[in-house]
Amino acid sequence: MTSDPTGWRVQLLGSFVVTTDEVGVDPDRWRLRKAKSLVAMLALAPGQRRHREQVLDQLWPDLEPLAAARNLHQTLYVARRAVTGGGPSQPGRLSIRDEQVVLDAAGPVDVDVIQFELAAREALASDDASMLRAATDLYVGDLLPDLPDVQWLAARRDELRVTYRELSVKLAAALGRSAPEEAVLILTRVLESDPVHEGAVRALMATLAAMGRRSEALARYERLVDDLLETFGTDPDAQTAALFRELLTGAPAGGRPRPTDMTTQAFVGRLPSPLTSFVGRERELADVERLTSQARLLTLTGAGGSGKTRLAVEAARHVRSRYPDGVWFVDLAVVGESAQVADAVAEALGLDSDFAPDRARALVDQLRDQRLLMVLDNCEHLLAACARLVGAVLAACPGVVVLATSREPLHAHGEYTLRVPSLALPASDWNTTTDLADLTALARLPSVWLFVERAAQVRPGFRLDAENAPGVVELCRRLDGMPLALELAAAKVAVLEPAEIVLRLGDALTLLDGGNASITRRQTLRGTLEWSHDLLAEPEQVLLRRLSVFAGSFTLEAVEAVCCVIPGEQPQVLGLLARLVDQSLVVPIRAAASTRYRVLETVRQFAHEKLGHAAEAEQLAAAHCAYFLNFAVAHNPERATGVVIERPRLLDREHDNLRAALSWACAHDPETALRLAASLWRFWFVRGHAVEGARWIDRALARAPDPTRPRAAALIGLTGLDSRRGRSDRHRSLGAEALAIVRQIGEPNEVVMAQIVEATLAWSACDLDEAEAMAAALRAEGHERSRPDHAAAGSWLLAQSALFREDGPLAVRHLDGCLSELAQADAGARPFLPVVTPCLQLVPVAGRLVPCMEETMLLGRRVGVAQATGFVLSAYGHANRLMGDLQSSIPPVVEAVELFADLGDELARAQALHQVGCIHRDSGNFEQAGRALSLAHEIRVAVGDRRGELLTEINLGLLQAMAGDVDGGLGSARRSLAGFEAAGDQVGIGASLTVLGAMELLAGETRAAREMYRRAADRLTPWPRFAGWLRLQMAELSAELGDDRRADRETALAAVVLDRTRCVIAGSRLAVLRGGAAASRAGRRRDEVG
Repeated sequence: MTSDPTGWRVQLLGSFVVTTDEVGVDPDRWRLRKAKSLVAMLALAPGQRRHREQVLDQLWPDLEPLAAARNLHQTLYVARRAVTGGGPSQPGRLSIRDEQVVLDAAGPVDVDVIQFELAAREALASDDASMLRAATDLYVGDLLPDLPDVQWLAARRDELRVTYRELSVKLAAALGRSAPEEAVLILTRVLESDPVHEGAVRALMATLAAMGRRSEALARYERLVDDLLETFGTDPDAQTAALFRELLTGAPAGGRPRPTDMTTQAFVGRLPSPLTSFVGRERELADVERLTSQARLLTLTGAGGSGKTRLAVEAARHVRSRYPDGVWFVDLAVVGESAQVADAVAEALGLDSDFAPDRARALVDQLRDQRLLMVLDNCEHLLAACARLVGAVLAACPGVVVLATSREPLHAHGEYTLRVPSLALPASDWNTTTDLADLTALARLPSVWLFVERAAQVRPGFRLDAENAPGVVELCRRLDGMPLALELAAAKVAVLEPAEIVLRLGDALTLLDGGNASITRRQTLRGTLEWSHDLLAEPEQVLLRRLSVFAGSFTLEAVEAVCCVIPGEQPQVLGLLARLVDQSLVVPIRAAASTRYRVLETVRQFAHEKLGHAAEAEQLAAAHCAYFLNFAVAHNPERATGVVIERPRLLDREHDNLRAALSWACAHDPETALRLAASLWRFWFVRGHAVEGARWIDRALARAPDPTRPRAAALIGLTGLDSRRGRSDRHRSLGAEALAIVRQIGEPNEVVMAQIVEATLAWSACDLDEAEAMAAALRAEGHERSRPDHAAAGSWLLAQSALFREDGPLAVRHLDGCLSELAQADAGARPFLPVVTPCLQLVPVAGRLVPCMEETMLLGRRVGVAQATGFVLSAYGHANRLMGDLQSSIPPVVEAVELFADLGDELARAQALHQVGCIHRDSGNFEQAGRALSLAHEIRVAVGDRRGELLTEINLGLLQAMAGDVDGGLGSARRSLAGFEAAGDQVGIGASLTVLGAMELLAGETRAAREMYRRAADRLTPWPRFAGWLRLQMAELSAELGDDRRADRETALAAVVLDRTRCVIAGSRLAVLRGGAAASRAGRRRDEVG
């Protein structure tokens, strides 16, 4: 195998072997059989990634979703540990990213199966003996023979065996004259594994006869007769029997191919000659070849333009050796009436039916003794006639196999169907900051491959590069990987760059109109869609146009709620939707527990035109908006009581619909837009969409200025989103306006909640004196009004202020009081406690304590009594850590982990596990730290906490560096930094830079570390405590470097903030710096006097 940039390789042929840095992984490390299966599944998947739901369905089909998800996390952990030999895990390796389980996000891993398949494809196309031999040498055994009962491997294992046998037969033919003994040996090995492989039998018979071993050749035929009779109850095919007769008599076999003037190929039959190369579809091609050997009627279904015809023709070309009487292509697109189907078939096959009273019977009579493959193309408008004719042929002609293409099944007896999917697309997390570095992997994706190849035909020299790759990726996604649409878009590369084509895809039907006089109406997007639309019954046309109101995918429940505008329509929806699925106009997306549907983008644009013509667009858009408002409100954690469980990934699937609803509401119903935006801010906050979310809320606030509860909620949400994108300048004004609104129209409890928010914002801005006064008032009022929950919120904020001031003992006293108040509070109370953390920690690095941002300061959550207890326990860990007692820091946080697990709060559990991992890391317990941080990362990925996921990744990188692999740690942290940059998360960018600074210190690069802290301080200027500590760190490093002027300047900047906040540890370090500066100045004066 070739070396791989990811540093590891996977062998699946013959045995399961993983190699890292040229060293094989000890087989004993694979303690879970499922870990092997998972690595194999990802290694074999397109792009080496699979959707999380597909993995769960394949590996744990009998388990409930939660149990299966837990198993997946455990299996990923075991597999990572095996690959890394027990060392720190590599971020991105065997990970979950945006619902995709990824083998290695750093790039494609070298896999022997992929190497073999590529080599085999090239060798079979060339017939070169050296290439054939090299390819066969790569096949060292069957695919994972030690996993014989794994069902999802069976088909791929069979395909690889077939490919290997085909290679072997071709190699033997190439060696027949120069090395006949070797050819016999190769063919004998093939027949040992497949005794009825007639191609190998014929080759062996011919080779033996040429060597003068005619009797052995005849004996091999007799053995084949026995094997076929015993296995299938059939005789050898005509070619093999003819060769036997030739060898038996010593004369060429008699007979000629049956006459026809239709033959356009070097074989019997007729297939269209392709004008362009066949791209991708290896899996589908293998499926067609396999299924046509098992079934006598296979129908390829799919949307217009999905490539059904091309796949059918290519598959027919591949299997033509099976059919001595040929493979025949019948184009039914031009046949307008059912009565003409038999005539069209007869004409295409060169048969007579013109004068027969029953033309179908005449056709059957002539095909009765034939062994051929008939390709019936474009059957969708003649379904009943095609089904009748095919049924009659198959019943009376045992040697005939039919391969049909249609936008829906023929519904004939014995029919197998295979849906032709869109071409594989770049993964959803593929972007210019990560994966595009590996253009080779991108170019291998079938959708990209097709576009680039077709573009090069109209613009010679066009190739994929870093500049045009983002546009190509977006085109492939926007056009859903549909071959016809991609080919038409590629034709525009003659005059436009890919990115320019993307900008014009809002009207894809006009843009991709063909633009070529040789292209027929059926070959344009609009033409093929009109054809499909005209075949629909009127109720189906109505539903299709109404479905265009959805953006992205949708559920049956949503269709019933949105698209049924007339009473009584709802019961019909499921049947109509099923018909649209059958006709390939709607695509089902099946997950473990539900089915979603989507309309391909080009189909949606066409249907939306029809919706406008029917004057239903406004009515449907309003219904769509109302439905998704109710959906967002139902999933808003701010409305919860008791234990607050957030599942932000649930909203991912509806994000496009929610955007569409917001866009419509902003234009037509501002109050609804405000309610919708206020309900979604937590989703945007957690999933890394802070910039987009803030933009929506700002827009909605501008259109709905009246003082309402939704406005107050939106204002509070905007403070959270602003914090994610590095803005704190309007926190206090936004909070004040929200409080004023609530005081004007709200209940007393709502006023207290707004006061808690205002105090929290004052704390985060480092206005600690003001925040403490507000928190003390909240606590006193809570005690006075017998509201221990409100008192607990006050004590909690006082504790957080003490942590900011680095006063561990005071923080513990406030936390003790908070726990006491929580014990008296109503467990069913509405959420009241704001989830916040000190965020910045002092980490032991290179003999000093340096500031690193480990966690989010404002997590944007409010929780009730049970969860609040867990967060208080976690805060004890922060307090003990401040006091230098790392050993005592761990037990309360571990208790919090267990409490959150019992409550089912995975967001909080991951946060606490992250904290445990960081404490273990600082204590030098690297193995325990790796376990805790890895599990925290897996949970954060699973629940969709994008900020948390990246924070854990950078802290895993710091662990890696502290354990001795500084270069690896720097690489991990830089990847996390790129993720924060892509999300526009300014605080996250600053956090990454603080960790990179610590790593530079570990590497002995003091100047580089100071530069990282400078960049971090610039990003975090709106957060005074963070900026102050980073200036302090720069001052200390400048003093070490002998740069006294820089040290003085940074000390002064740090003191502006840190003197005001009276931070205990920072204050003592400032005093040392000031003392050193005074001594330095005195020394300089003495030097000047001397």
